[in-house]
Parts: sequence; C-alpha cells; structure tokens
Amino acid sequence: MKKIILFLIVSFFCQCQQRHNYTLSKENAKPNLTELQKKIDIKGNFINVFFENNFDNEKVSLQCDSKEVFNKNITTDNTTNLADYYLQKSSCEKFTVNLGDQKILLNKKDITNYKYLYVSKKNDSVNLFLSNTPRTYY
Repeated sequence: MKKIILFLIVSFFCQCQQRHNYTLSKENAKPNLTELQKKIDIKGNFINVFFENNFDNEKVSLQCDSKEVFNKNITTDNTTNLADYYLQKSSCEKFTVNLGDQKILLNKKDITNYKYLYVSKKNDSVNLFLSNTPRTYY
C-alpha cells in the first residue's frame, strides 16, 4: 500500500513539471482593416508566424505534420519588437511550435480561418494570438 501511495505522489509531481504555460487567443475572423493594413495584408492560403517580444537567442522550431520547416535561434530587435517570421502554406493537419522545452500543437481547425499567428513571451509564459489583422514592424 505504501508503495502505491508513493508511486501516486511521485507521478503527480512528475506530471506537474511537464505542464506548459501558454495561452492561445483568437480574434474576430473578419476584422475591419485600415487602408495601411489592407495594403500589407497577405493574400492566399498561408499562415504567417511572427515571433515578437522577449526572445533572447532562443531556439525555436516549427513543424508541419511532423516535418521541420523552421529552426533558428532568434533574438527580438528592441526597436521593432520583432524577432523573426515564417510563412507557411496552411495545408498542415498539425502545426507545432517548439520554444525551448515547450511544445505547442495547433490543429488544422485552429489555424484554418486565420492568416497570422503572433508568438510572444513574458517570463516563462508564451502567448499565441491568431488573427486576420496584419501588424506593422518599423
């Protein structure tokens, strides 16, 4: 009995350490764009991934259906708040964002109606924002 209780306690703490701290939010699928946003809006069936705030020489990779499509160490430019970006056809059934030891899986239904994925960090938390509104970086 003691072994079972000890096993359950150890299992609980191991599972707690594997949790990842991220939030995924989505905007309205059909936003009203300004004239500037209309000019820079990317047409076609793509998901555009932008890595924004608080990256400091961190390894980031993206996978489309288990095939690695992006793999870099990135650092945010403090002037523009942009670290890097990647353009991917939205034909993935499973799109995975790997940030250090965090692995975030997005299914096709998550990204089908959106053109932009904005990824930012704050301390140990990762924020993902799906949008149809392009942002400017200058």
